[in-house]
Amino acid sequence: MTGVPGLLRRGGFRLLVLACAMLLAGQARAADEPRLALVIVNGAYQSFDRLGATYADGEKIATALNATGFVDASGEGPVQVRRDLSREAMLQAIAQFREKLAAAGPKAFGTLYFSGHGAALGSYGDVMLLPVDASRDVSAETATLTRAALTRNLLGSGAKTVLIVLDMCRNVLSAPPPALVQTIATETGVDAGAVGELAGSKGLRRMVRAPEAAIRPDQGYLVAFSTSPDQVAFDDGIFSKVLAEEMRRPQQNIADALKRVSDRVALSSGKNFQKPTFDYGLQGAPPCFISCDRSSNDRFYDCANCPWMRAIPAGITAYGSPPSEPGRGGDEPLQADVRIDRPFAIGVYEVTVAEWSACVRDNACPKLGNWAKENPNPLIPATDISYEDAQAFLAWISVQSGRAYRLPTEQEWEYADRGGAQTAFPWGDDIGPSQANYDHTASYRGSDTAPYRGYPEVVSGYPPNAFGLNQMQGNVWEWTSGCTDPSCRARIIRGGSFQSAPGELRSANRFTLPPGKRRQDAGLRVVRDLEADEAGNAS
Repeated sequence: MTGVPGLLRRGGFRLLVLACAMLLAGQARAADEPRLALVIVNGAYQSFDRLGATYADGEKIATALNATGFVDASGEGPVQVRRDLSREAMLQAIAQFREKLAAAGPKAFGTLYFSGHGAALGSYGDVMLLPVDASRDVSAETATLTRAALTRNLLGSGAKTVLIVLDMCRNVLSAPPPALVQTIATETGVDAGAVGELAGSKGLRRMVRAPEAAIRPDQGYLVAFSTSPDQVAFDDGIFSKVLAEEMRRPQQNIADALKRVSDRVALSSGKNFQKPTFDYGLQGAPPCFISCDRSSNDRFYDCANCPWMRAIPAGITAYGSPPSEPGRGGDEPLQADVRIDRPFAIGVYEVTVAEWSACVRDNACPKLGNWAKENPNPLIPATDISYEDAQAFLAWISVQSGRAYRLPTEQEWEYADRGGAQTAFPWGDDIGPSQANYDHTASYRGSDTAPYRGYPEVVSGYPPNAFGLNQMQGNVWEWTSGCTDPSCRARIIRGGSFQSAPGELRSANRFTLPPGKRRQDAGLRVVRDLEADEAGNAS
């Protein structure tokens, strides 16, 4: 089995003030939300390869946790790194951690970080943390150190939020023997006959925990894996480095932070690639490491590299353009009201290069030219995408998430774009360089001009529309499911791009392309139907 995982000194008064502000923020949080963390790193294995980078991984994470208001699992003092623990020592540390979380009260936030060897239990798919004295034989005792058992155990403390980060391999060992199956069933509260159906992490699903997993309905958990099912996590520290950085980034909750970690690792240029995944059971607005972005509370995602989504309610929209609208195309329908009968979820942003790169790494999407070479920001939109390429990505995230993703219909796209507006653009009948990324040298009805930029910008680069969706206008064209004839020899893209004249960004504008055609300014935004328990949140 291959190895697992894998205070900056800065001068200046301004950074000192920032550090003090972060410390005070952490102290204020601690009064209302007690934060405890257990960090375990195992490297000196007896029956497995020894690990080198795991100790540094633990120190990075402990430093980040200390900077964000956590105290040690013992209940006081800075977070300590516990090294090379035997099975007995790991069980003792976890038992003490649970005890201290219980004493901290119902608002406690507990984090467990483990770096070391790990493995998946055959078709059962759950993962076990390996102590340094672990043998290669699977026994019933192993079930006490599985992901499921740890989650259930720590939530049993009564803590409001439990974050478990497993920076370890998920290579498959032989299937558990019958005696272990029964033990697993007892530990997880799942019927023994269903144990084999729990196959690993199929992506992040909201609200997918067993009813017995928590004491109170407001409790939640997030389990983050540094790599995907059946895969290796390399002893190079990239996951822990990125995670430690994101823990200290303000204006994001823990779900935001882990999504960004996954995106950044997916874009890593190192020779060793691993793709983080999550098991998500957070309730309500997740807690934050530093500070929260309030606008992110009603968005979600279904797997680590799935796009951020937002639920859109059913409703009525203006569709098409009036005859008097400047720039109106001959293929645009005469504006009339159209009813969208069912709520749906749509991407908050255009699909990013990080999300597309994860699909490429899985050999499910073609490797395309993109603008990330000039700008490695993970929030640059994926471009040079044909309709057929888009279908490959949709198939991939449907498998990753267990949900059926698709392109929006033209009616859905225009409804989501307008946000109730009947004007040429969602914000009115005029347009200016501060409102979207297009060819700013061109004018629409005498609008202001600006120098030409000539490249796509980050997907969050302009203010959101009335539905909280970013860059529906400009940046990159977005594929829809619409076509021009019964045989769909040509498909419809919407929204305009960074190369477009401003009139092409009108909500009703349509542009036609063959399904196999790639353009350097064409990307996509995804949609999926909402399930019954989700549709109520879209009102």
